[in-house]
Amino acid sequence: MRMRLILLLLVIFLFGCSKESPIIIQEESESLNETFIDLIEEFDKEERIQYLEFTLIDQQISLNVDKIAILRNYLENHIDQAQAIQEMQLTQIVKHTLDNVFLLSFACENKMCSYLLINTDYEYSQLLADQANIIKIKPSPDQSYLLFQFDRKSSQHPWSTSKLIMIDLEKWEEIPIEVVNEPLMTLNTFQWPIHEIDWLNDSEVTVTIPDIETATTENLTEWYHSANKTKKMITVIPK
Repeated sequence: MRMRLILLLLVIFLFGCSKESPIIIQEESESLNETFIDLIEEFDKEERIQYLEFTLIDQQISLNVDKIAILRNYLENHIDQAQAIQEMQLTQIVKHTLDNVFLLSFACENKMCSYLLINTDYEYSQLLADQANIIKIKPSPDQSYLLFQFDRKSSQHPWSTSKLIMIDLEKWEEIPIEVVNEPLMTLNTFQWPIHEIDWLNDSEVTVTIPDIETATTENLTEWYHSANKTKKMITVIPK
């Protein structure tokens, strides 16, 4: 009898846990010519739940602010919360093939933003970059990887530096990348200017960068002021 009571209490506990509010919701909506952003408040057993509701052309995406720490902290510390929300932009990355994947830009200043990757099926969110511009988003030919290029400008020099991020679309996690024959070269931090990226096949990416040995300020300054600005092509693979 005691064991049955324990099992019953356990079932009740698990059922209660399953009723937690979702992190991300994607719903179809009527086709509209405009997009809207609203902060919606709901109450569940006197607990306030805040959603950022993005009404796009043919769908509605709701983000549970309380469960996405980076958004909650940003809005809590912003002087003008309404303005901060209206300046956000939610973009569907690859329509038709990756219709559940979005990129949210927010906290924009001097034309540079923070970027949050969102998957509505997995209720997944990850901050990809701060104070940067999104330059390119390229899925691999077999749709197993997603490659992002972000650029960042600096007042210290006239060129932009770039950062590459690769996401495994099956595991839904960021994976490290390496440069073939250049194991010490890092492209996942803002060090090198990147001029072009392209998938060579399902697991190799060609990247065009300045033809210099190392991305020091001295080398990049000399390269930037040179007449030819020669470039080289390297190959990047998942590590």
